[in-house]
Amino acid sequence: MRATSQLKSLFICILLALPCEINAQQQQFPAGNITITQILNAPAHPYYNTALTQHERHSLQSLYQLNLNQLLWFNTDHPINSINQLLALFSQAPTHGLNSSDYATELLTKHWHTLQQSTPSFYEFAVFDNALSLSLLRYLHDLHYGRVDPQQLGFHLPYKKTSSFSRLIFNAVQTNSLNALIADNEPKLIPYQQLKVALAKYRRLNQHFIKQPFFHFEQSLRPGDWSTQINALEHYLDAFNTDLEHTIAPPQPQNNTYTESMVRKIRHFQTAHGLQSDGIIGKQTLAAINTPISQRIAQIELAMERLRWLPDEYQGSVILVNIPAFQLWAYNSAEPQDKVLTMSVIVGKAKAKNEEPETETILQTPVFAAKLNYLVFSPYWNIPKSILNKEILPLLEKNPDYLERNNMEIVARFAHNATVHPANAENIARLYTDELKLRQRPSARNALGRLKFIFPNNYKVYLHDTPARRLFNRTKRDFSHGCVRVANPQALAQFVLDNQPEWDGKTIKEAMRADAPIIASVNKKIPVLIFYTTALVNKMGLSFYPDIYGHDPALQAALSMRSQNLAKAVLLPTTDTTSINMHKVGTSVKPDTATR
Repeated sequence: MRATSQLKSLFICILLALPCEINAQQQQFPAGNITITQILNAPAHPYYNTALTQHERHSLQSLYQLNLNQLLWFNTDHPINSINQLLALFSQAPTHGLNSSDYATELLTKHWHTLQQSTPSFYEFAVFDNALSLSLLRYLHDLHYGRVDPQQLGFHLPYKKTSSFSRLIFNAVQTNSLNALIADNEPKLIPYQQLKVALAKYRRLNQHFIKQPFFHFEQSLRPGDWSTQINALEHYLDAFNTDLEHTIAPPQPQNNTYTESMVRKIRHFQTAHGLQSDGIIGKQTLAAINTPISQRIAQIELAMERLRWLPDEYQGSVILVNIPAFQLWAYNSAEPQDKVLTMSVIVGKAKAKNEEPETETILQTPVFAAKLNYLVFSPYWNIPKSILNKEILPLLEKNPDYLERNNMEIVARFAHNATVHPANAENIARLYTDELKLRQRPSARNALGRLKFIFPNNYKVYLHDTPARRLFNRTKRDFSHGCVRVANPQALAQFVLDNQPEWDGKTIKEAMRADAPIIASVNKKIPVLIFYTTALVNKMGLSFYPDIYGHDPALQAALSMRSQNLAKAVLLPTTDTTSINMHKVGTSVKPDTATR
């Protein structure tokens, strides 16, 4: 009777928000009651019809051990405030690009209302308390690490260091600092924080344009053309360039002429959406303009998910290549962000012509991370077997002078001092059997240009110069066999070797004109990240890029499947509190089938 009386007194105090001091000894209930330990050790939580993961079970056990296996959320000075604050945080998950339903927000809110309208048993207290902790553990995990394992999607990135969320949650509850807990565990990367701001803006835009306008022109619009929709289009584009702190003014009457000021806005829009910035409103530009805002929101959320996968080391010096943007950024942790080195790049082909479907991905640049070890000035191009067989040998059969005209030589192996063999019929035949190798000598016409940057990896991918400079004038630059060609190799070399006095600008230029390879070791290994995201904030503002490899649908499908599985696992409560199963000591704590 004493235990029941204590519980009723405790809950009355909670509802009245009065201070209740019940020490650990007073909360030890008779053996006939379900304990926190039994709930933690049960195969599944009573609110769910699927088992917890081993990691979730271990984290919950650790959390409650820190609290002497007593109620966590009901033992605070202001339990109602703490629980309401936690539920509010779950409902705000979309501001972080997360799905609030993944944390059983509706389930917990309904149970919380039910508990406040009844006289709960200790079992009901304990189950609800435990469910709050489970959702917060999942929330922190998703916010910090991401919801999907990047390895399962072919993104070969190093994992973040493991954090002890149990200790962090315990401390936050004791110090009433849940908001700080969330802020401390979201990614600190500048691109992530920028996308978070952009996400909030696009959600407001989506609310403002409840019915998004649709624009259609009979033919491409050029400067000076006239259309009845020009005025509305300019108003629509202006909305994306305002802070939205105030109500967006309605469009003012104009003559609907495609003026130069409007052309500048279209050029900006085209650049920010990975399109050719020609100022002509053609099919591709119109398609980008008419893309639903909700779809752009989804792109931002996917970008934030991918940025959660990145380890904290990418907050310092790093060379970042974003494949869909065809762009490289070299960050120096000692410099303000506006001094970052940027340049255009050429990446692996999105789809090879005349290739079988199963081989289409061979030429795509992979997503991975490595450390830059050394540079090779005036390199040989060691021709891969696949390129040799598919591209060069067929040309050699048609033109016996092909090797001489392209400054190529036959060698015994790929090494600087390799034996060179005569380019006769016998040795050419040995190329077919892979007994001999083919390489291109250092020169301005070498396929790797005058410089390559080596960061050892399983894909044999590296950054390098190129003699095909004209390709950098293209908007869509997927022309390589997987490696990344850089527009300004000399500037990148100076960035990499900046702290090595022996490699000044003059020395770098001379090495790039050498007749034989020169290797420059890097004293400080710089992380190189070959990344993939179709939304990112740059100097122009928020930019969207074409999903050239089709990675977005795969990630979206994985996230949707995860949310669906979590939703199916939730057992929503009924209005009758007796439907919550009251188990005896020694039985497994799980719901009756009648409640499923």
